[in-house]
Amino acid sequence: MTLMVAGYGVLLAAALRVAWVDCRRLRIEYETLACAAVACGCLRVAGDGPAGAGLAAGFALAGTGIVACAVRLGLLRRPGDGDWPLLAVCLFLGADEVLVFATVLGIAGLCMSALWSLRRRKPLFRSRFPLAPPALLAAVTAFVVRHDMSGGSW
Repeated sequence: MTLMVAGYGVLLAAALRVAWVDCRRLRIEYETLACAAVACGCLRVAGDGPAGAGLAAGFALAGTGIVACAVRLGLLRRPGDGDWPLLAVCLFLGADEVLVFATVLGIAGLCMSALWSLRRRKPLFRSRFPLAPPALLAAVTAFVVRHDMSGGSW
């Protein structure tokens, strides 16, 4: 139980650090993102077993591949270089609750885009913005929601 709480603490601290650095410098800090991925992997293995962690990793790779194909076909704009590993880690976190992940990401992404456009004095929703804050908010929310917190057993 204590290790699970520590794992969640490390995951939350790493997610906050990656989001903060992305807002300040417009770049993804790979070392901290890797720390979040390892914490998530450990929590997944402890909670779901190796098979559940492998399934979530496969989902993350498949989802990242689908986005890469959409970018290649011109259906989506090319994200920043650091957003590719960020996307994979966020899909790994949100693999079990995709609907929660997509809903929170959509709402938080729209809010972040609007705030960034207003801050930069550009037309609304026409400014590129840091992806880490809304993406990690959505991913961590989806990861935490998948556990029944009221039962006390994780």
